[in-house]
Amino acid sequence: MAYWIRFAAIAVMAASAAVLAGCQRNKDAAGAMPPPSVAVIKPAVAPVQTFYEYNGHLETTQMIEVRARVKGFLTKVHFKEGMEVRGQRGGGFLTIPGDPLYSIDEREYRTSVKKAEAELEKAKADIENWKAQVDLAKAELKRAEQAAASSATAQTDVDRARATLGVNTAQVASAIANTDAAAANLHTSHIQLGYTRIHARIDGRISRTHVDEGNLVGQTEPTLLTTIVRMDELYVYFDVPENDWMVWGNRLSHDLNQTIPIEVGVTGEEGHPHRGRIDFRENRVDPGTGTVRIRGRIPNPIVPGKGTRDLYPGLYARVRLPAGAAQPRPVIPEEALMTGQEGRCLYVVGPDNKVMKRSVVVGPLVYRMPPAIENPQPAWVLHNPKPAQPMGSLPPRPSTISVKSVVAIEKGLAAEDVIIVDGLQKARPGGDVAPETWEFHGPK
Repeated sequence: MAYWIRFAAIAVMAASAAVLAGCQRNKDAAGAMPPPSVAVIKPAVAPVQTFYEYNGHLETTQMIEVRARVKGFLTKVHFKEGMEVRGQRGGGFLTIPGDPLYSIDEREYRTSVKKAEAELEKAKADIENWKAQVDLAKAELKRAEQAAASSATAQTDVDRARATLGVNTAQVASAIANTDAAAANLHTSHIQLGYTRIHARIDGRISRTHVDEGNLVGQTEPTLLTTIVRMDELYVYFDVPENDWMVWGNRLSHDLNQTIPIEVGVTGEEGHPHRGRIDFRENRVDPGTGTVRIRGRIPNPIVPGKGTRDLYPGLYARVRLPAGAAQPRPVIPEEALMTGQEGRCLYVVGPDNKVMKRSVVVGPLVYRMPPAIENPQPAWVLHNPKPAQPMGSLPPRPSTISVKSVVAIEKGLAAEDVIIVDGLQKARPGGDVAPETWEFHGPK
């Protein structure tokens, strides 16, 4: 019995040894697997522009209030609320009115025009009447002087005729003055009549109407009807800390000839796609905030194909302006970057093909691929000069890949470093990789 127990124990030990040997063989086989293949590049060097960045807001460059300048009932609102209207063109006699906005009951003012026209005609008739009276007085004065010379009449008749001539001459001058006053009154009546038809004075977007049709306007004061804001060009206001102001504020010339460029982006936009110039600076530092208020002008044209404008007064704006001249910096594809607890990082391959994790300080965005268009021309590409042949029936991998975005690296990366751009999910810090060297370059 003891023999059989000993035999069974030996058999179990032998089986266990066989299992352990098999596990060791599997482990050795796993350790002999080749390292993963990854695409690596060396960073390119490109001139990189650094910026000062601030927060601001947009405002219109011009706003007008549309008011009723005469009293009357509002008979018609001609515009659609929120639409863009066209203002007047030209000037003087060549003025072309802008889009019609409102109509006020004009019957009272047409009557005033007719009354003024009648008064003008009466004043002109008075001139002719008194001119005739002057001619008659001259004739009577002549006859009186002749009679007095022959002692046929008294000198008092001559004096009376001379006085009558003077009075009639004064009446002619008074009639001429009345004619001028009547003409001025007629001109005023035409102006008042013109105020019953209200037109846009500037190009811009119109607000809602504050008064509906049928209401009395202009009774005691010029009634506010609506407002128009200019849209084709906007202001951007932003505050600059005094430390930054001492660095670049002196670059603003005394006549503010708009030589310093600025770039603006709003919520929902990538980057700073709108370009403008600084045109104003406040004349003092605000002691409460330690900042200087700066203003720039930003064109805001209608976007072709959309029929709308990108910018709107009152929007929050991200503002940046160049910090000196562009300097050479290492740049890499943005997809090579990762984010960890320590911040932004990337994988660097050492001389022994081992992976190292490197923390970096990311600088400005250098390039972003524009929206897809027909036959796009890539600006930055990854190129494999020695593409490997695929095994079996697998399709060949592309040897040139367009880069979606390129960023500058401020710290943590040298020009001779080798970084992984493809295969990041297969690499681990401290592990081995099989690097496949690609070329990374921008437009030639």
